[in-house]
Amino acid sequence: MCVLGLDDVAADRFVDLAPVVVLSLAAAACYGFGAVLQHRAAIQEPGHLSMQAGLLVRLVRRPWWLLGNAIDALGYVFQFLALRRGSLALVEPFLVLSLVVSLATTARLERRSISRRGLVSAAVIMAGLVVFLVVARPGEGRPRASGLVWAVLSAAVLVVCIAVVLAAHHAPRRRAAVLLAVGSGAGFGYVAAVTERAGHLLDLGVGHLFTTWVPYALVVSAVVALLITQSAFHAGALHLSLPTMTVGQPIVAIAIGLGVFGEHVATRGLAPLLEVIGLAVLVAGVYALTASSPVGSASRDG
Repeated sequence: MCVLGLDDVAADRFVDLAPVVVLSLAAAACYGFGAVLQHRAAIQEPGHLSMQAGLLVRLVRRPWWLLGNAIDALGYVFQFLALRRGSLALVEPFLVLSLVVSLATTARLERRSISRRGLVSAAVIMAGLVVFLVVARPGEGRPRASGLVWAVLSAAVLVVCIAVVLAAHHAPRRRAAVLLAVGSGAGFGYVAAVTERAGHLLDLGVGHLFTTWVPYALVVSAVVALLITQSAFHAGALHLSLPTMTVGQPIVAIAIGLGVFGEHVATRGLAPLLEVIGLAVLVAGVYALTASSPVGSASRDG
């Protein structure tokens, strides 16, 4: 009877969270496709425009960039809906699969086949993701923190973004792409946390949401993160920036969820070790995939 009761609880939990998983997968698909289109446009702009508003001004004239951002926006809607129920530790790891979508999209656009190593790397990513999610058993989100904690968190992310932008300004192009990707990961990890908070506040009504600081911080942080991301795309080939962005956002978001919001993952026995192993395998798969595939091999001339 106890086993039956446990099975019933597990089944109910699966039914409750299945829509969150579907929405997260849809978000990953949109982000992966959108990143490829944005990169193909950004890489064509002059080098001196990095981290300047003029870069965005020029990019809005490029149809592929606009299409990529429209697809990104759709992905954000899916992510927003997922984070209204699911925790950061549940939703964000799925977004790593955007890299697999980017691989398939790039291979299609460049009329290349996906190598066996690429397929194996994609399977490694999936294995790491499954290990983490099965062991951690993340559930619904609870984005609650005091105003002081939010202020400290916001300041910390801002410092990281400023530091990598300054470092990238004097770095060679390839290193700048990686540094800016770190800033993008940190920025969008923070955006995910604010998004989760906004989704929960929306349960109290649209009017209530706009009487708080959350939607305004969301817009500002998203614009800053977008500028850093486009500058990373602009700095060099997609394989330099995309893997760091891909793993950076979920790692930062999970850290915020667990360390700031107190969201739940399994902590008994070997669970923490297996969770770390799962994430490590996932990260290794991401970098192996970009090293063995045609993801974003094009780079800016000159």
